[in-house]
Amino acid sequence: MYNIKLLLEFDGTSYSGWLRQGNENISTVQETVEKAIFDLTGTRVEITGCSRTDAGVHAVNYVTNFQIDTLIPPENFYKALNPFLPDNIKAKISCKVEDDFHATYSAKRKTYRYYFYFGETQRPMFINRAWNAGKKLDVSSDEALELMNDACAFFIGKHDFSSFKATGGLAKTSVRTIFDAAVCCCGDNMYFLEICGDGFLYNMVRIIVGTLAGVAMGRFAPCEIAQMIEAKDRKKAGVTAPPHGLYLYKVEY
Repeated sequence: MYNIKLLLEFDGTSYSGWLRQGNENISTVQETVEKAIFDLTGTRVEITGCSRTDAGVHAVNYVTNFQIDTLIPPENFYKALNPFLPDNIKAKISCKVEDDFHATYSAKRKTYRYYFYFGETQRPMFINRAWNAGKKLDVSSDEALELMNDACAFFIGKHDFSSFKATGGLAKTSVRTIFDAAVCCCGDNMYFLEICGDGFLYNMVRIIVGTLAGVAMGRFAPCEIAQMIEAKDRKKAGVTAPPHGLYLYKVEY
């Protein structure tokens, strides 16, 4: 019996998030991968995922683990599995890990990226890949970048992020630690937020991005982020950015 760690990359556009829903009419990443493992091995397994990603959210390096008795060497399992997976989900690497490894509870840091841009016209190449955050900016790209990074500085540290969570989450506490947060410009009013923390609340990254977009458009001053955090009131923060710009980028153990 092996405990196998499996690293996945997936396009979440067609899926209702990671977690199995128990509804045959709803397709999720978890159940799709579990079915592929069954088709490959004839064994039904339950995969543990590192994060409960929402519908439409993507992943570059999504960590899972599962227990299985198989003759396939753990380091080759991903190669054997890929032909059974759809084109929008692929395994990147697999290996044997200790029995106590848990993709969720063993994680120390998670890094997300969110891609967004400003412009009056939807850019077809980025449909389901990045968010059109609004009209053309009244400031230059460099000024917008500086404003958003000034705002990012207020998120770093250990805070109660009640103002940046949606209702419906299962977290017992709203306190999280953000280790790093920065916005980068990748050209032509296209940006991405990269944010690393010990965990994230329901829709937290998406609300942070919606707030940063508001900073770039002059709706909020960067210093207002501190007041939003202090208020612990969701109504004080910006809009919730849509899921399709969000990517789980890296998980550290």
